[in-house]
Amino acid sequence: MTAESGAATLVRVATTAADWQAIRSLCCRTGDNGDPIDPARSPLFAALWVGPYERLAPGWTYVAERAGRVVGYLTGCPDTAAFRSARRFRVTLPLLLGIAVRRYAWTADARRLVRLVLRRARGVEARLGPSLPPDFARAYPAHLHMNVETECRGQGIGAALIERYARDLVKAGVAGVHLFCGADPRPFYLRQGFTELAALEVGAGRRAYTLGRRLGAERPPG
Repeated sequence: MTAESGAATLVRVATTAADWQAIRSLCCRTGDNGDPIDPARSPLFAALWVGPYERLAPGWTYVAERAGRVVGYLTGCPDTAAFRSARRFRVTLPLLLGIAVRRYAWTADARRLVRLVLRRARGVEARLGPSLPPDFARAYPAHLHMNVETECRGQGIGAALIERYARDLVKAGVAGVHLFCGADPRPFYLRQGFTELAALEVGAGRRAYTLGRRLGAERPPG
C-alpha cells in the first residue's frame, strides 16, 4: 500500500474479469506512447498486449487501485523463453485465424503481426538481441510491461507496481527482470534500479532500449 497526493494506492494481483477489462482499456488509452490509440485498433491491440498474460501467466499481472478504480497495471512473467514458446501456439496462431476470418480489422497491428510471423519483418526486440550480454537469458529471465493513467503519473504508482512484482520474483527465485522501452520512460526505469543493456536506433531521433534489473541481492520483507 502506498499513499501519495493524499490518495491510498492498493497494488494487488489481477483476479477478476473486471480487472482484466480495466487493464485492456487502460492499455488502449495509453498505447500510443502514453496517448490513446485509434479505436479501430483496440480489439487486436488489447489481444496482442494483454491477452497473452491473461491466458498464460495470470498470476503475474498486477493492478494499482485507487478508490476502487484501476489506475495502473503491470503484466509480466518469470520465464520469458517459456512464455514466448507458449504464446506462439496458444495466442499468436488463434489471432492469425481471427484476422483471416475478419474478426479483427486489417489495421497496422494486423499487418505487422502477419509480417512478423512470415518473417518479412523483425521486431525491435529481435533487432536488439545481438547487442545483449551473453548471459542475458539466464540473468534476466523475467520481463514486464507497465502503464499508468496519464493524470496519475509521477505519484509513485509505477514504482509500487515494480516493487511488488520484484518481491514476488525474488520469492520465486528469479535472478532478474528486463523490459523494452523508448527514450521517454527510460529515466524512470533507471531510477527503479534498471540498467541499460542494449540500445538501437529505430528512426530519426528515436531509440529503443533493453533495460535489466538483477534481483539476486534483494530479499523479501520480513
